[in-house]
Amino acid sequence: MWTGESAKLVTGRPVYGPGCMTWYAVEPMGFVCVDGLRATLDPNDPGFVIARKYAADLGSAWPHQYGEAKTLKRLHTLEGSPLSFETLPNSVHDQRTQLRRGSTVAFVSELQVGAQAYLLGSDLSYFDKQLVTPFPHYEFHGLDLGAEVKLPLALFRGRDRPKLERSGDVFRETGESFARLSHVALTGQSAQVAGERFLETAGGAWVRAKDAVVPTPSARPPWGSATPKGRATWIEISVNGGWLIAYENTTPVFTTLVSPGRGGAAKPDEDPIAEARTPLGAFPISGKFATATMEAPGNLIHSAVPWTQNFSGPHALHSAYWHDDWGEPKSGGCINLSPLDGKKLFDWTEPRLPEGWHGVRWMPWRGPATLMVIHR
Repeated sequence: MWTGESAKLVTGRPVYGPGCMTWYAVEPMGFVCVDGLRATLDPNDPGFVIARKYAADLGSAWPHQYGEAKTLKRLHTLEGSPLSFETLPNSVHDQRTQLRRGSTVAFVSELQVGAQAYLLGSDLSYFDKQLVTPFPHYEFHGLDLGAEVKLPLALFRGRDRPKLERSGDVFRETGESFARLSHVALTGQSAQVAGERFLETAGGAWVRAKDAVVPTPSARPPWGSATPKGRATWIEISVNGGWLIAYENTTPVFTTLVSPGRGGAAKPDEDPIAEARTPLGAFPISGKFATATMEAPGNLIHSAVPWTQNFSGPHALHSAYWHDDWGEPKSGGCINLSPLDGKKLFDWTEPRLPEGWHGVRWMPWRGPATLMVIHR
């Protein structure tokens, strides 16, 4: 659980055990230490009231506001501030107070103290507003697959791509283009001319194969002919292609562009973190966190990264609020999603995040986890 959040109790009766005077069972599992400081049963507790006011908005793809930082220091107290967090424990504050240029911050509000403007961070710390450049909301999102949108289709990354017309074996640019981050349905027909491959679109136009990202589904799920229990969710990702397909058993239900590691696919006997590479293989989602602060090599901090889903050590499938280059290799080895796609997939994957919780670890005896299959 996280600052300003709440969860339902199972019975409301305390349980006594080591480490805390009063444990309370919460739904659907587990216990919380209610000591009046870190947690309370009183919804009118002053500390909880002010923490709830500035809590993450987990109904939004952007739980906080975000910005890029110049070199700055976060302050846990601010003389003259109209806000008071004296009733909260110091643990609500991120203890990484020094942020280098290029780090990112999450903030929830701004305030004026004398002639100085400050931002209130998601951890209820303060920092100079002039040292932060807010990020815009990047609205790119993937495609639900079904009756109206089906594979095969092409997505376009990097820049606008020319639309072509065909006359025999000659392909000419029409002067029109497919917009960056747009998509078009394909017929499945292709042509090879002078060593170059072309793809036919459902509208009768053509596109160079090298200009298109074509998510290509696997012929069978990772468990073969077995029939798993439940929804049988899994995600296929191509590092070189920059695409993702989400499945329920053998049925593709969603596709989008992703940004994998800028170093490409991981190599055997090499540290993928040092080279900013993405691990290859099949991995269950081992943990899900509505927001998680990340440290990158070089002491870069990304604050309150939304919709984080771990799959291999520190590597995760997560939203990236700091760029809009979907399909391009951009990350330090994780799989970057747009904020809208990150929220959508976080809500879709297993294990589910229980109501009122901020994070959950996968425990195999409690049910399945979505499997991620990552290849070149």
